[in-house]
Amino acid sequence: MNKPASSPWLPAAAAGLCALLIGIGLGRFSYVALLPLMIDAHWASPGGAAQIAAANLIGYLLGALIAHRLAIKAGTVRVVRIAMVAILLSFAACGIDLGLAWFWGWRFIAGVSGALLMILAAPCLLGQLPVAQRGKAAGIMFSGVGWGVVLSGFAAPAFGAVQLSLAWFALAAMIGLCALWSWPQYDKPQMETHGQSHARPAQGRILPRGVLLALLVAYSLDAVGYLPHTVFWVEYLVHGLGKPVSAGGAYWVVFGLGAALGPPVCGLVADRIGFRKTVIGCLAIKGAAVALPLLSTTTVALLASSLLVGALSPGMGAVVSGRVIEIAGPGGHQRNWALLTFSYSVLQAAGGHAMATLYATTHSFTMLFVIGASALGIATIVASLGATTQKSGAPG
Repeated sequence: MNKPASSPWLPAAAAGLCALLIGIGLGRFSYVALLPLMIDAHWASPGGAAQIAAANLIGYLLGALIAHRLAIKAGTVRVVRIAMVAILLSFAACGIDLGLAWFWGWRFIAGVSGALLMILAAPCLLGQLPVAQRGKAAGIMFSGVGWGVVLSGFAAPAFGAVQLSLAWFALAAMIGLCALWSWPQYDKPQMETHGQSHARPAQGRILPRGVLLALLVAYSLDAVGYLPHTVFWVEYLVHGLGKPVSAGGAYWVVFGLGAALGPPVCGLVADRIGFRKTVIGCLAIKGAAVALPLLSTTTVALLASSLLVGALSPGMGAVVSGRVIEIAGPGGHQRNWALLTFSYSVLQAAGGHAMATLYATTHSFTMLFVIGASALGIATIVASLGATTQKSGAPG
């Protein structure tokens, strides 16, 4: 009796995993492992390589701004598929060195597409599932970010050691395989029944207040807090601490393993103690982990920092998304999640540009970690403010 109701969750979760692996795990985070290779191969200067990284964050900002409106006009499924193809093309194009503007443009496109997948894919797929199955499915979906990091941590140094173009093309091939597998999942009959509202979402305005506003501010500050690790971590290890590229890749794999395991673990914790407490705890632990390299650069400290920040990057997305459902209800999930993701992307883009400029000017990593840890400390305080539930009449 229960099997028909429970059987669809795993294919939907796997399709969401592929979408976030493509959009964020590879589309966004693989460049962290590629950044020192771009410099060593003389495809970009240190400042130029950092600006290419910032291009992805700026693109993410635009994608977050237009995602919900695009889904209304064109349909979620069509937008998700176009975004996967665009990221595939961007990686193939970046395998050819045609100068800074070329890389900047394609990384910008990857950023736009990554935001579309982040905002639209999970709500679209979760809408197929009963409420009781959404928690475990969301945990698996967000773990796709980590598995993309793991793949890039192995592939970028291995193929890049032979030729940098091969690293870009290898990652493009991985994206193509994931897109090919997940493509038919969006043709499932459930898309036209349980997930119908997600195929072409309802319009509406959102003015956040109360606990939703506090969550928005805290989540936006998290976007600044994780930047030292998600933009400069491998660069810091290789050119800051003098470690070989292979070691930088290994630490990035540890980050990815944390990112793969973090969302399911955070989801289980949230089921036990509630989403509000989990969000607060994750922000506090993440702030300490970002600050750890300021206190110690031993192997144990660097591994712990890699693992914990990795676990609490997509893990934070999973629990914040769950908290949004808790506050606004399933009907307001996509609109409110789009709002939070847009706010997140604003601070991410501004912070990424500021940190790239700071690094290009000073070639110092200390202030980057100080800024990141401070932002997370403030976020922890903000997230603890307000009531535990949204009052009636809240938006969403």
